[in-house]
Parts: sequence; C-alpha cells; structure tokens
Amino acid sequence: MNLDKQHLAGIDNQEIEVPKESIFTMPERVIQFGTGALLRGLPDDYIHQANQKGIFNGRIVVVKSTRTGNTTAFDNQNGLYTLITRGLEKGKIKELKCINASISRVLSAHDSWEEILTTATSPLISILISNTTEAGLLELGGAIDDSPPGSFTAKVTAYLYHRFSHFNGDNSKGLVIIPTELVSDNAKVLKRNIVWMAEQQKLSKDFIDWIDKANYFCNSLVDRIVPGKVSEEVLSYTDQLAIMAEPYKLWAIESDNQDVKNILSFALVDSTVKIVPSIAQYRELKLRLLNAPHILCCGIALLSNTEFVKDFFNNEILDRYIQYLLFKEISPIVEQSGISHELIQPFGEAVIDRFKNPFLLHKWQSIAFQYTAKLNMRVCPLIEQWYSKQSEPPIGIAIGLAAYILVICNQATTEPSFQDDASLIISRHREYSNLTTRILSDPKIWDKPLHNYPGLTSIVHTIVTHIERQGILATINYFL
Repeated sequence: MNLDKQHLAGIDNQEIEVPKESIFTMPERVIQFGTGALLRGLPDDYIHQANQKGIFNGRIVVVKSTRTGNTTAFDNQNGLYTLITRGLEKGKIKELKCINASISRVLSAHDSWEEILTTATSPLISILISNTTEAGLLELGGAIDDSPPGSFTAKVTAYLYHRFSHFNGDNSKGLVIIPTELVSDNAKVLKRNIVWMAEQQKLSKDFIDWIDKANYFCNSLVDRIVPGKVSEEVLSYTDQLAIMAEPYKLWAIESDNQDVKNILSFALVDSTVKIVPSIAQYRELKLRLLNAPHILCCGIALLSNTEFVKDFFNNEILDRYIQYLLFKEISPIVEQSGISHELIQPFGEAVIDRFKNPFLLHKWQSIAFQYTAKLNMRVCPLIEQWYSKQSEPPIGIAIGLAAYILVICNQATTEPSFQDDASLIISRHREYSNLTTRILSDPKIWDKPLHNYPGLTSIVHTIVTHIERQGILATINYFL
C-alpha cells in the first residue's frame, strides 16, 4: 500500500498518528523554499502539530528550487510523508511515528515558476521559510524576470516584487521571512542581498522601502538531527518521503514584535519554538555545548578506534571524559558569559542524550572534516574565556587538543582520511622536536595563537607524549 490521502483510512492509527481530515481544507499560509529533510523534520513538523491541534490552521506551498530530481513523489503522496522520531529523551528510548500533512503541494521552480508567483498574490500567504545551502544564501546571480531566476536571492526578490506589484505596495501585505540556513544573522544577510538585488535590477525605491518597512526579516537558528530516509521495513506501507529525526528539536526565531508572534501562532504548540528578542544565547549554547564537545572528542575517538558517536559512551573512560568536559569545564565557561545555569544544565543533559542516540550512525570520521577550522570557531573562544577567570589550563580541553595534534600530524604521513585545509601547514612542523609549541603558536593555523595562554602549551605537550607512550585511554585515566 502506498501512502496517499486515499489510503489514510487503512493505516493503523494506534501505531502511527494520522492527520485529521480538517487539515486538508486549511488554506495555504506559508511559502517554503526547500524540500529537504531538515525543513520537513523541523518547521513543517511544528506546523503540522499546530494544525492537528487547531492552532495555526494553515498549510505550506513548497518550492523545489534545484534542477535535480522532481516532485513526483510529493505529487503521488499528496504531499504526505512519515516522520519517525527516534532516540533518547532524559535517558529513555523515545519512538513516535506521525504522518505529516503540512504540505499542500510542491512546485518546481523550473517547471512551474508562474504558478509559484501566483501564490504571491494570495493575501493569506503571510510567512516565507527557506533552507538553501549556505553558499546558496550568499549567491547573487540571475535576473528577477527570468523564469525562474537563477539564484535563491533572485527567486525570493522576484517573489516579493510580484507581491508588492500585485498589492500596489500595501504595507499590510508584507511577509514574515525566516531563513533557516546555518549562517549567522541569516535574515539580515538575506535582506541585505535582496536590497542589493533590487538596486542592481533597478527596481523602484518604493519597492526597496516596502522590503524594509512591510516585511519582518527574522534571524533564526534550527537544531535537530534529521539524517534522512528510513528503511521501508519500519512501516506497514510504502512511503518514498519518510524521514527520521531525533527527539531533540529547537527553532529559535528572533523577534520582539507582537504581530510576528501572532502570525507565527504555530509556536504555541511546542515550547521548543522560541520567539525571542535575541537568539544569541541559543547560538552560543549550540556552538559551545554541542559543537565544541563534538570536535574535542573527535581526535580522542579516532585514536581509540571508536567509529560512531553513540559508541563513545560504551567505554567508561571516554564517558567520564565527555561528562567532565561538558559539565566541569565548558558549562562553567558558558555560564560566565551570562547564560543562566537553568538553560545550560538541561541543554547539556540533552547533548548527552543526543550523542548516545542508538539510532544515529554518526561517524567521527565525518565530524573531523575541517578539524582545525572547527577548533578555531568552537573551542578557541572557550579557552580565551577560561583564562579570563582561571590561571591553570583546562585539562579536558588540553586532552582534546593533544589528540587533535596526533591525529592531524598522522594525516601528513598517511593517506588523508578527512579534509583539513591546515594539514599542509601542520605537516611542515612534524620534523621538529618542539612540535606542540610550533603548532599551537602558528598564526597561520589559529585566529589567536594558543601558546600565549599560561601553561597550556606545556600541558598539551605532556599529554601528547603520554598518549604516544601509553595510549589515549590510559592517558585520560591518568589525567582525569
């Protein structure tokens, strides 16, 4: 049996939550650029759950922007897809299955651009959501009168200009625009690019003023692992669009405007949608408590031949290391920055659940991609903050740095197992006896060289030597 509206009645609703019939008559209120798993596993999940409870009462028109693939699966399934939530929540297995009916239709930008523009004339459309690639958000090519315009920015500019023209510049017909790309200040970036595009295309000043005054551009941060397709054997029917997601989810949207909150009424369905004046603290929590431990544990995992993230916790020594790193070193640093313990502690506990998720096969090898750059962005600011209050080096972070040095130097002598743009620079230090000092002091490697922090180079050198002689597990056991 194939998943579609016709066959919903034949699906066991004791096992799977099926959509209410009333959802299929709800009006289209959202235009969404992107068909990917992240959008379907997070924003579209919130909207569907809100519709199920009669809170939002609106569906999504999805724009498929890329040339690859087609909309056939969405068409055949009436936009329906199964979202399977699997993982740990407060240490316990959680599994839910839900058929999502938030999407009314999917339109190809390359085959149905005029139909897409027609949706811009609907007064009921009030929200624009996007998730192109980070590069796509920054791309500025194409003319807005092409069919379709070439770049994502040109497409959105064309869409907004069509709406502006149809409603004669009515300020009440602006949209709440929420990019979800993993770029800092993503809405500010998109707005700046749209204004630039409008100026380049010599569109009217009235349109540019309308962009600024009638539309709400909201920075946002999304956080949920949605690995993609699931195997068919977990379902009693065929679903070409089924996806799996972890239980943890967060959508932080930056706005203090009451009109925005009213329009985004789906946020009322779940406390993990945060509409707040600033999303900075949520970005900081993710970067320091999720991403930083990830990359600090990476070299340790590779040295201990631990393939998947979930397996890190099968070893008592590795488990002890990450608990120490997260709660004894990083959490206090983050708290120093002004984020409350009441936010930090549950976030950290959720990080442990996420890392332990037995259903996610997340390889440490893939996390090591651009290892050095990730340390620069995620960990080096933590070290600076640590030394603003402490005089002794952070031992957990130092162990992570020592493991990094050994792994990255090994890259220079063997077939590289991951890409790191700093590998060539680091390889030039290998022949010297003061390897650790040379690496930690090289300004070509670090935004702020690490050798200036009291005692850090010395302890990292000691740990490197200990790992070489005793191995990573014995070293962690010795120092912690």
